Amino acid sequence: MRKLVVHMQTTLDNRIANDQGVFWEPFPWGQVEQDYINDHYARADAWVMSRPIYEAVVPWWETVARGEVPGDVEGVTEVDREFARLLAGMTKVVISRTIDPAPGREVIDGDVAAHLEKLKAGEGRDVILSCGPATLAPLTATPGLIDEYLVVVHPAVLGSGPRLFGGNTTDLGLRLAESKVFDGGCVVLRYETLGRS
Repeated sequence: MRKLVVHMQTTLDNRIANDQGVFWEPFPWGQVEQDYINDHYARADAWVMSRPIYEAVVPWWETVARGEVPGDVEGVTEVDREFARLLAGMTKVVISRTIDPAPGREVIDGDVAAHLEKLKAGEGRDVILSCGPATLAPLTATPGLIDEYLVVVHPAVLGSGPRLFGGNTTDLGLRLAESKVFDGGCVVLRYETLGRS
């Protein structure tokens, strides 16, 4: 069975965005960090995202995949292009009741847990899940659904904004499977879930 891996980036106080719903500044993320994440994405062939994450992430990387340079950066590196290639080869699934399916994009507009269970039971490599707390909280309560949490902690603290585990009502037992500290200040923590069946 495929593994379901939650991947999110947070601040030290566990916020996934500011109160306007966008990333915080500064965002210390370089090629070494991206290369490390690329290795994890190479183990997956499907990426399930909430609509805000999909709209913030996928068009940017599709620009890179076309060989273009997004307007908010001076250039892209080979490590960036590698991630763009990985993303282009993945099944992209959006959790949304308002967006329509399109070529290269599936949509979950109903029971998210049931859809993820079906994805896990199918053939293929790992499934990555990136979503906010409103979606994640009920999924953490589904026994055996989430196998790992890959959390990038940035050296920043925000006074407001959604927290990764905000609204969670389920106790989670986790085992630290891997940790990596980067010179730029980010820490990547990979946890496996415990006591789930």
